[in-house]
Amino acid sequence: MVLYPYQQRVRNHILQGKSVILQAPTGAGKTRAALAPFIEGFFDRPDSTPRKCLYVTPMRVLANQFYAEYRALADSYCRRHGRHLDVRIQTGEQPDDRRFEGDLIFCTIDQFLSSYLVMPYSLPYRLANLNAGAIAGSYLVFDEFHLFDPEAALPTILHALPTLSRLAPVMLMTATFSIHMLESLTSFLSNAEIVTLTRDEITAIDCRGGQSPRQRYWTAVDQPLCADAVLQRHQRSSLVICNTVTRARALYRELKQKVGQNTELLLLHSQFLPNDRRRIEGELQRRIGVNANRTCANVIVVATQAIEVGVDISAEVLHTELAPPASLIQRAGRCARYPGEKGEVIVYRVEKYAPYAFKPDELLKREMDTAWQWLHECKREIFDFTREQELVNTVSAPRDEQVIDGLNADRVNRSNYIHTCQQGNRRGASRLLVRDVDSRLVLIHPNPDQLLDSPYDAIGLNIPVYSLRAMVREWLQRSVTAPWRVKRLDERQADDRAESRQMVYHWVDVQDTKELDETAILVVHPVLAGYSEREGFLPDTGDLPFVSSLPSATTRIERALQPLQVETYTEHIQRVLQAFSELALPELRYAAPALERAANWPEGSLIQAAWLACLLHDVGKLSSAWQQWAHAYQQAINQPVAKHVALAHTAFDRQNPSHVQAQQQVSAKIPRPRHASEGALACAEIITEALGKQPSLTKATITAIARHHAPFVNDCQPFQLVPNADQILACTVQYIPSALRQHIKVNLLWKQSNINQIQQFGNLITTPDDQFGWMAYTLLVRALRRADQRGTGLGSGAL
Repeated sequence: MVLYPYQQRVRNHILQGKSVILQAPTGAGKTRAALAPFIEGFFDRPDSTPRKCLYVTPMRVLANQFYAEYRALADSYCRRHGRHLDVRIQTGEQPDDRRFEGDLIFCTIDQFLSSYLVMPYSLPYRLANLNAGAIAGSYLVFDEFHLFDPEAALPTILHALPTLSRLAPVMLMTATFSIHMLESLTSFLSNAEIVTLTRDEITAIDCRGGQSPRQRYWTAVDQPLCADAVLQRHQRSSLVICNTVTRARALYRELKQKVGQNTELLLLHSQFLPNDRRRIEGELQRRIGVNANRTCANVIVVATQAIEVGVDISAEVLHTELAPPASLIQRAGRCARYPGEKGEVIVYRVEKYAPYAFKPDELLKREMDTAWQWLHECKREIFDFTREQELVNTVSAPRDEQVIDGLNADRVNRSNYIHTCQQGNRRGASRLLVRDVDSRLVLIHPNPDQLLDSPYDAIGLNIPVYSLRAMVREWLQRSVTAPWRVKRLDERQADDRAESRQMVYHWVDVQDTKELDETAILVVHPVLAGYSEREGFLPDTGDLPFVSSLPSATTRIERALQPLQVETYTEHIQRVLQAFSELALPELRYAAPALERAANWPEGSLIQAAWLACLLHDVGKLSSAWQQWAHAYQQAINQPVAKHVALAHTAFDRQNPSHVQAQQQVSAKIPRPRHASEGALACAEIITEALGKQPSLTKATITAIARHHAPFVNDCQPFQLVPNADQILACTVQYIPSALRQHIKVNLLWKQSNINQIQQFGNLITTPDDQFGWMAYTLLVRALRRADQRGTGLGSGAL
C-alpha cells in the first residue's frame, strides 16, 4: 500500500534516526505512519535500526485494536515470506508479554512507565528490575499523546525522553495539541522534527474513494446528561459517553427502565473482563461499525473513555459529558466517523470533574470550564479538523503553557523523585508519576487462599484507586453477615532472605482505605460485590455466580519456579552463557552500540560487560558457607554430591514435602548465605580491569550482578571463597568468546572480604543520577536475569 505524503515524510525522518512529533486528525493513518519505518527497518536494515518497538497508548482498548490488526498482518507476512515479527500486547487486562520480550509490543502507559520506574505492574516485586532494560534503545511510539495525565504521566515521560531519544528515535502522535505544546516538545527530544498535514492533505484523506467530507454539528447544552435527553434525540444510533464508570452504570440502568423493546441497549466501560469486553465491542461493530448497515440500527450505547479511542464505530448522535477538549474531539470521532456522514455532538455540563480533576484549582478543571464557555458560544456549528484545532489552540494553549512552565520549574524535584522511585522507594509513585487513576487488581472469592499459588495471575478487575477507596469504605460499613470483608495481598521473599527465588503470599484484612497504597491486589467477599457479563463489576451487588480463578499452570507468572535439578557451578555458567548468546544478546544488538555512542564508551564495551556479568554472576556461590549449605542439603535429601564438586543449584521441588522439610532443617543449622552482592564484590577488580577502567560501565556491571535476584540491594555481607575458587572460575572462562578471554584476570579475584570493602560496597552501586550508567545497568541486569532464568531452565530440564 502506498504511503500518504505525510507518512512518507515520517518514514524518512525515522529511518534517518530522527524523532518525530506528528499532529494529524483521527482516521488519517497515524499508526501506519509510525510503524511502517520500524517494520521496514526491522526486516531490511537490521544493523542500523532498533530491534524492538514499544507502542504506548493511553487506553487498553487502543492497544487491543492495534495488536489484533498488526498480529494478523505479521502472521500473513510470515506465511507469504517466511520472515517473522513477534507482535505482542501488554495491558492490565491482557498481560501477554509481562517481560517485554516481543519485537513489536502494544502496551498501555501504565505498563510502560511502571517498567521504566522499576516498579512494573505486571511482575512481582522480586522481578522489579527486569523490564526497564527493554526500554533503552527501543523505538518508542506514544499514541494520543495529548491524553496522558499532564500532572503525572506526561512529566515522567518528558523526564525520560531526553536520554532515551539519544539512543533511538521517539515518535509522539496527537490530534489535539496546541502549536505551543508541539513546539515546546522538541526541546525534550534529541534531533526532533514536527510533521503536520496541510489542508489539502487532510481533504484528500477525508475524500478518499470519491466520498464527500463528513459533517459534525456541535452543540453545548446547559443541563446534566440524563436518560430523557438521550431518548428525545434518539433515532437509529446514539452513543452516550460518561466520565466515570459509576455514572455510566447509573445512566444505563435509568435508560433500561425507559427504552422500548425494539431498542437495544449496550454498556461498555473499563470494568469488564476481557472476554466480555471483546464480545461487547464485537456487538458494536456488527451494529454501527464500518461494515454494518447503520440505517437499520436501533441501538443506544452507554460508555466511558474506554470507547474514546480505538473503537471503530459511527453513531448518528453523540451525547457526552464535558471533558477536556482533547477528549471531546476523540469522542466526536465516534460520531459521523466515515466520509459522507452527518452527525450531532451534544456536550453536557458536569457537577463533578472526576477523573480529570478533583480540586477546584486544578488545571484540567479550568480548561474544561473554558471549553464549556467556548462551545456554548458556538451555537450548533460544523466542526472540521481546522475548527477543532481552533478549539484546542484557544482553550488548551494556556494550560499547555502552564504545563510546560511547570515542568521546567519542577524539573529538579521531579527528577529526584523519579530517581528515588527507581531505587526502590515506591510510596505514592503510581499517583504522582504514572497517573492519579492508578488501579488495583480486585478479586472476588469466598476462600482467597485458593488463589495464593499465583495471585498476580488470578482473574479479576482493575479498578482505579480513586473509585476503589469509596468502594472499600462502603464494603467495610455495609450491614451484611460475612466471615471477612476485604483483604489485601502481602508478599515477601521466603524466609525473609532477599535473594530467595520463592515468594510467600498471604492475605491481610483491610481495616482502612490507606492500606490501598500498600498492595497491588485486593480480594472482596462475594456477598459484598459481584460481576455481571452485561454490566461488568458491580460493587453494590453481591451473591452473583462469578468468582475469581487461576489460569492453567503453564500460563502463570510463577511458572519459572520449576523444580531444580542438582547442577555444578561450571555446568550452570556454561548454560547461562549459552542462553545469553541465544536469548539476550540479540536484544542488545542495536541498544548496546547506541548507548556506547551516546556515552562515548569504547565500541563493544557494553557487550563485553554483558558477557562478564553472565560469566561472574554466581561467583558468590563459591563461598565456603554457601557450598557447605548446598552439600548439607543434598545429604539431607539422600542425594549427596562429592565434597570437591562446586555446586550452583541443589535439587529442589517446592511441591515435594521432603525437600521443603530438608531445606528448613538444614537452614536452621547452617544458614544459607547471600551470594549476589558478595560475588559482585569478589569480582570487582576483575571487572574494573577487563572494562579498561570505565567507571560508569564498571559500576553498572557490578550493580547488575549484585541485583540479579534482589532488585534494590545496596549492601554486602562478609564472605570467604573456597580455596580453589580462582581455578573453578578459570575453568568457566573458556565459554566466553575468545576475544574477551585475554581481558579476564582471574588472579584479581578477592577470595575474602574485609571490613573496609564491606562498608564501601555502596559506592560500587550505580544510581539514576548517572544517566548512562543507569541505562547500562538496566540493559545488563535484564540480559543477565533473562539468561540466568533460561540457563536455570536448561539445567532443570524445564526447557
